[in-house]
Amino acid sequence: MNKIALGNWDYAAMVIYMLAVVLMGFKFSKNEKTSEDYLLGGRNIPFMAVGISCLMSLLSTYSLVMVPGEIFNHGLSLWIMSLLVPILAIPAFMIFMRFYFRIKAFTPFEYLEYRYDRKVRLLVAFLYTYSRGVYLAMVLFATSKVFEGGAGWPAWVTILVVGFIGILYTVLGGMRAVIWTDVLQFVVLVIGIGAAVVVLCMSVDGGFFGAITYAFDKGHGLNRFSDPNFYTCNPYVRLSFWLILLGRIMTPLTTAASDQITIQRLLSTSSYKNAFKAQITSSVINIPFTMVLWFIGLAIYSYYSQNPDPMVKSGDTAFFTFVATKLPTPVPGLIMAAMLAAVMSTLDSGINSLSTIWLKEFHLPYINKNLNDSGQVRVCRISTAVFGIIAVGIGLLVSCTSDIMKQTVVESATIFHAFEAIVFPAFLYAVLSKRANSAMIWIIAALMWGLKFGTLTWYTVTKTVSASWQTGTPLGLAGPISFIWVAIPLAVFAIIFSYWLYRRHTKKNLCYISLAVSLFPFGYALGTGLWYIFSNYNAMSTKPLVVSFQWIGFPVTISFIILGIIGLRLSKIQPKEKWQGLILSDLEGAPAGADK
Repeated sequence: MNKIALGNWDYAAMVIYMLAVVLMGFKFSKNEKTSEDYLLGGRNIPFMAVGISCLMSLLSTYSLVMVPGEIFNHGLSLWIMSLLVPILAIPAFMIFMRFYFRIKAFTPFEYLEYRYDRKVRLLVAFLYTYSRGVYLAMVLFATSKVFEGGAGWPAWVTILVVGFIGILYTVLGGMRAVIWTDVLQFVVLVIGIGAAVVVLCMSVDGGFFGAITYAFDKGHGLNRFSDPNFYTCNPYVRLSFWLILLGRIMTPLTTAASDQITIQRLLSTSSYKNAFKAQITSSVINIPFTMVLWFIGLAIYSYYSQNPDPMVKSGDTAFFTFVATKLPTPVPGLIMAAMLAAVMSTLDSGINSLSTIWLKEFHLPYINKNLNDSGQVRVCRISTAVFGIIAVGIGLLVSCTSDIMKQTVVESATIFHAFEAIVFPAFLYAVLSKRANSAMIWIIAALMWGLKFGTLTWYTVTKTVSASWQTGTPLGLAGPISFIWVAIPLAVFAIIFSYWLYRRHTKKNLCYISLAVSLFPFGYALGTGLWYIFSNYNAMSTKPLVVSFQWIGFPVTISFIILGIIGLRLSKIQPKEKWQGLILSDLEGAPAGADK
């Protein structure tokens, strides 16, 4: 059996790379005098560099582990529609980005204050900060899989080491360091991935085409497309065509509307026109990269099917085990450096964007409104370090829960993403309708949070029970459940809602709050109600009923579409100054207060 161990030259390649990015951070730290310099690179960075940087923020180790790992474990069916994402990113950009340039924003959440009020802006900024912190933790967790498979490192060592290096150079150099190191990382990644693909083609029987045909013949291609169950929305079927399609459509829309990582990069260009060129650059380069990741997943499956290795127990680590054990030194070091390039590109942009949100959404409005430029840069550096440390901490937590629940990287993030349910709907309603208002956002948010937590409970409980279930033992909560799971939250809803009906004419503020609060347990009951219905419908099952990770967000997506249609129909048209020049049907209008 091969032993996972990198040689001295491999480690030397990785050390040289990490020193290079830290030195770039030192270089750019001398030029960051204002918050605009530190956070947006002075708004004059070339569009080509910004486009590459946008791509690199997406091609993290999260993707480099998740995509080949899923293909190795289950086939290509989940990812074949991912080509829609870079294609749809262009029209999604045109829907949202023009408004952020129009108000000269640092963050997309500034737009929400124009359309709603400061409270909605604060709510959505806080929720995004939480969800992006979780995402960075997932990137670090995925990185631990790289070095678990490639070097035999424990997860906590990788998370701490990689996290520290990423924090260090991002604190030093700001957005210029982020973007220009991303360009360096892009070059390193192309070389590393290119070398891996060449070696895989040489190692698999039949070369490039043999790797693909073998995997397809063994059911790791698009076999799900011939399964009738693939076209249902059964929550106990792991993959559903319609849920995958919905996710691929939602991803670019959500990114263009609210992803501070991408938006901040695009705002660092000199104009909307150059930002559009940057988006096209990112989308065009993204397509071949996506196909390369598909090939790696298929080829690594074919290789280990033809050459079994007891060290390969999971698709998440298979490719990196191949790199460490089958390639001559220092090639593994170069490829591991490429993986570091990927994680650093996402980590740096993520914590830099979070520091921007902290400064513009929290620190300046609520802590120190009169902070000068040098003070703002100082606050950005401190908050960058703090958010980086938080991401490292959550990454360690994700690693622990993944081991307990026996989840892949694809599945692990599901239990940590719950509160952000209202983030995208708030932006979508705002750009589409003159009727969008803050009361509608708070009410729909409460209902969707409850629904998300209900489906999250369903997933977490069934996944945990299934992980420890043994043949012949009772199914417990992984089988049919009692109606009590629905009745209790419904009773809580009835009590709070009754109070609202009783006091709604006397204390308007209190009634508004109690109405929103009452909808959380009602939404939770809807989530557990789905659990009750589907678990009892499949009551004859002799194996644990584990809900698909795809289902965590599906009911929420459908609900915000339905609730949005109803809410907008029932709402009044808002005052002209709340929407003039800030919605798609009034692109020519001048936004009120845009120059303030």
